[in-house]
Amino acid sequence: MSRSASWQGRGSPRARPAWIDETLARLMGRTGPLAGDHTLTRSNIFILPSRPGLLCTVVLLAMLIASINYALALGFALTFLITGIALVALLHTFRNLSTLTLRPGRGEPVFAGELTEASVMVLNPSRLERFAVAFDAPGMARTELIDIPCRAEQRVRIALETERRGWLQVPRLTISSTFPLGLWRAWSYWQPAQRVLVYPRPETPPLPLPESTAAAGGGIGRSGAQEDLAAIHAYRPGDNPRRIAWKAVARTDARTLLVKQFEGGERGELLLSWHDLPAQLDTEARLARLTRWVLSAEASNTPYALSLGSRTFGPDLGPTHRARCLEALATWDTPGAGT
Repeated sequence: MSRSASWQGRGSPRARPAWIDETLARLMGRTGPLAGDHTLTRSNIFILPSRPGLLCTVVLLAMLIASINYALALGFALTFLITGIALVALLHTFRNLSTLTLRPGRGEPVFAGELTEASVMVLNPSRLERFAVAFDAPGMARTELIDIPCRAEQRVRIALETERRGWLQVPRLTISSTFPLGLWRAWSYWQPAQRVLVYPRPETPPLPLPESTAAAGGGIGRSGAQEDLAAIHAYRPGDNPRRIAWKAVARTDARTLLVKQFEGGERGELLLSWHDLPAQLDTEARLARLTRWVLSAEASNTPYALSLGSRTFGPDLGPTHRARCLEALATWDTPGAGT
């Protein structure tokens, strides 16, 4: 078992009222995101007794009062010995964080509702090994504990929940330690100037891709090269009315319309247009459908173009084109995104 595991749960930052964190963070004079490396020094490290440390202080006071009342020489010796050990532990707790350098990493884009991981690099330039350094942030499922060898660096993964599309700013991190005895808790704050892109949540269940269009030459024409009838399903908003299976509806006396779904043939180039979607869909529903269609077009290896307001991407195919389209959908209606 690593030393960091033995300190799991000691002096958890979640047990402290939030107003204390806010007040101490403002005392540092830096409450916003910071670009570049950030070094932990005396000017930005706080240290106070932990809960076990407060209990130890009460016990030492009781021992001192009893030693004074009964003139116990051994009581004085034991009290001062434990006090000295506690003060030495204070220095070691502070030194466990001092001179550590924090460097922003990067996070891979995810879809809304998924967990994203923003990485942070921790550099230890000294000859001292650091133990049980804890990283915590609002929205994290659990505190990350790491040990950092001397003159080495360690990657910390900050797992965050995502709810909405767009750029997710990495929240303020709390870096803390109660090593070696758990009597003191040293901590510092740092918010890296780091963002993670969150794509819209794809529409579920997925709808078939729209009619193929060839975006070549001076205009856009229909290709319509389906070959094989793959399935018949109930009509869903957004389905092409020309694919309604009228004969199947009449033959089965169905109460809902049935739509034919084709496979095979040369699809041509797809045009995924914001303005071609049903008018009753709101903004988020449109983005969800277009996101799903981008993924479906990539999966079927069909070149496609994405039209969002005055901007058009493609036609093209591949990871770069997919990333450009998904980023445009994620940042839609943000300043500078276009309408």
